[in-house]
Amino acid sequence: SNLNALNIDEAIKSTILNNPKVKIAIEKLTESKELISYAYGSKKPTLTSTISGTYANADKNTSTASTTPETLTDKYQLTVSQNLYDAGYNELEIARSKILFNDEVIQFKITLQSLILEAIEGYLTVINYEKYLEANQKNYDSVLKAFEETKTRFDIGSATLYDLQNAEASFATASSNLFAAEQNVQISNKSFKRVVGLQAINLEDVLNINNLVNLSNTIETAMDQNLNLLLAISDIENKKILLLKEKKSKKPSLDISGTAEYSDSGRIDSGTKLTQGSVALTLTIPLYQKDQDNSNIRKYHSQILQSEIYLEDFREDIQIQIYNTYKDFKISESNMSTNQIVIQSIETSLNSLNEEYNIGTKTITDLVNEEEKLLNANVNYLNSKKNFITNYFKLKSLDGSLIKLFEHYIPATN
Repeated sequence: SNLNALNIDEAIKSTILNNPKVKIAIEKLTESKELISYAYGSKKPTLTSTISGTYANADKNTSTASTTPETLTDKYQLTVSQNLYDAGYNELEIARSKILFNDEVIQFKITLQSLILEAIEGYLTVINYEKYLEANQKNYDSVLKAFEETKTRFDIGSATLYDLQNAEASFATASSNLFAAEQNVQISNKSFKRVVGLQAINLEDVLNINNLVNLSNTIETAMDQNLNLLLAISDIENKKILLLKEKKSKKPSLDISGTAEYSDSGRIDSGTKLTQGSVALTLTIPLYQKDQDNSNIRKYHSQILQSEIYLEDFREDIQIQIYNTYKDFKISESNMSTNQIVIQSIETSLNSLNEEYNIGTKTITDLVNEEEKLLNANVNYLNSKKNFITNYFKLKSLDGSLIKLFEHYIPATN
């Protein structure tokens, strides 16, 4: 193959490394890690300090004297608080933060999976449109030759007006097809660069894929590894923790706090100093919470049930998606073989027609008609090949193994 050619592996590598959606997903992972840090921080002591200064004066009058005492008070206070018992509430929050982080990891993989499929689709689209253009150019050249020859024959009287109009119509169609093919190549190249970040130059039409797909194995693997299915399972675990947290909020909690205080208070000219400390234990027992806690408990029970029903339905949906994609995969595989046979048949017929045209038993119109058949057969083959490859990778995405094919390009998520 061409040493400068861009293969599908390199295209996907560039997509993973350069696509803005991947960069955004990585930042979301970084943000999600802070949930874990915050949850662990809830178990640590709280340390606060207070500094205050108060100035006061007052007029004092007696029968013998009148004074205006001025008082300045400085106070410094340091307080340490620590929860001793919360019935496991903070531990649940730590567990939940890890689930939420894992959800972001799954979402990150879903983003990558979607972009990989988009890159593959774009890669195949560019290749197909380039080959469409090549085939249309050949067809255009043949039709142009036929049109010019028919005009010459019409001028000398050996072709009818119908022959000329028919050749002109074929030429107009070929010109239109060629223009459309050129536009498709330009647009597909722009789309490819937006997703992959590279120019679609010298793309290699080489894809080594294992077409021995086992349907039952694919379904079995999907039930364990499908990314959206894992997300649905995680959602149930998250709601179960929210339910447990709500139940824990009805339990007593015990906190300890210690305070050290220093104050300097008195008149401006002569004050007093005081240093004192205290330790307090606080037991909080929820007695009545307006029945809001019970309402939330019922709500989470309902949400868990909804999520479990959705999960079972989603499992069925994934299996149907796999069945349909596998069906399309096998149909496109069969169509590839059929179209190859059709192409070989038309090429044989075209060779025979060329010989007959050279000896005068066939017209240029006969050749043009056969060329158009070959063009359509090539287009059908390219479409079936694209569908075959695309459906193969769709099956890999449905069973959750697509990411593993390109994991050596994927950034670490831990």
